[in-house]
Amino acid sequence: MNRIYLFFFAFLLFLFFQIPVIKENVIVFANSIKEKTSQISQNIEEKITFFKNQSEEIKKLKSQNQNLQAKLATLEAFFEDCKEIKEFKFENNPKLYFVKTISYAALPDFTKIYVNYPKPISSPRGLVYNNIAAGIVVKNYGGYSLALLNSNEKTSYAVMIGDKKIPGIFKGKINTIKYIPKFEKIKEGDIVKTSGLDNIFYKGALVGKIIKVEQKKLYQEAKVELFYKKMTPDYFYVVEKNATINNNVQGGKNGRKTN
Repeated sequence: MNRIYLFFFAFLLFLFFQIPVIKENVIVFANSIKEKTSQISQNIEEKITFFKNQSEEIKKLKSQNQNLQAKLATLEAFFEDCKEIKEFKFENNPKLYFVKTISYAALPDFTKIYVNYPKPISSPRGLVYNNIAAGIVVKNYGGYSLALLNSNEKTSYAVMIGDKKIPGIFKGKINTIKYIPKFEKIKEGDIVKTSGLDNIFYKGALVGKIIKVEQKKLYQEAKVELFYKKMTPDYFYVVEKNATINNNVQGGKNGRKTN
């Protein structure tokens, strides 16, 4: 019985929607819903596309920003190098090999550095900065080498003192010239230069000036105020074997010190 009522109600409803006015309104209403649904769907797709594009643009901008920051860091390092190198005097000498400091060898020891010197080393080689003795290069590791600055206790090389070129041996860390002949007269203020007789430096690189003389039993010793005083080592020349240099820099006021 319920099925008959249901069938009859459905039939009446069908007849109701067949009335032209009602049928037209139903069709208009259905189309309106379809149109609204289509617009909503299109808007959603546009929003998704917009946010997707925005996300890709943000990623692109982030990547560009990272690249710019990297380039900026490189430029800052380059300008810092430029500030340092403007004080460095270049020499046109095939026996002087230009090198740059790579890093300290073992912090907190500031007396040992690595330089980009790639050649084998059988004996120590001098390290100079603007014709000033800065230390020695002692060991090669392929593309780079270990250098000991004047402040290292193992740094040692032959020097000459004053106009008479009195011989002695410079010892690092204690900044002392040892084995000075007893009979030779030296005094405070005398300029110390490399003698070149040890085949480590060429003759005439500036070392420092005498600030104190001490008499020992067999020899004299002298304390030296060094001319190389840079706190952050940067550029040098490595003195290769049999090197000579035309040097117009004299002891005294001209070119003695570097900060």
